[in-house]
Amino acid sequence: MKKFILILTTSLLLLSCDVFDKQTNAELISANPMEDYAWLKAMKTTMTNCSCEISIIQGTYNRRTVFFIALTDGLCDGIDMPTLYDSNGKVVRTFTSTDYREFYDHVTSDKVLYRCKTVQ
Repeated sequence: MKKFILILTTSLLLLSCDVFDKQTNAELISANPMEDYAWLKAMKTTMTNCSCEISIIQGTYNRRTVFFIALTDGLCDGIDMPTLYDSNGKVVRTFTSTDYREFYDHVTSDKVLYRCKTVQ
């Protein structure tokens, strides 16, 4: 009986432990992604002469750190259909015109990394 209780207790402890999620990449994220990730630097250089303010944002999606471009100008009318990228620049998910509303339910914006200001 003592063996059974020991096995049961050990099993419960192992099952209740928070196992490292291989999809989580938070510890791999740079403190300064705009300088350290070449693909983000390249994305920034393409953002010139913005008619509306758009931003490169670091956020969280399914407990993973992601990066995306979003329309951040309150005076511009548009629908965000962002593509989420991981720290390597690999596409995690692309929101489309049919599911763009899900973006606001599943993605949190943690910090703005770069703003392309409108040109007057």
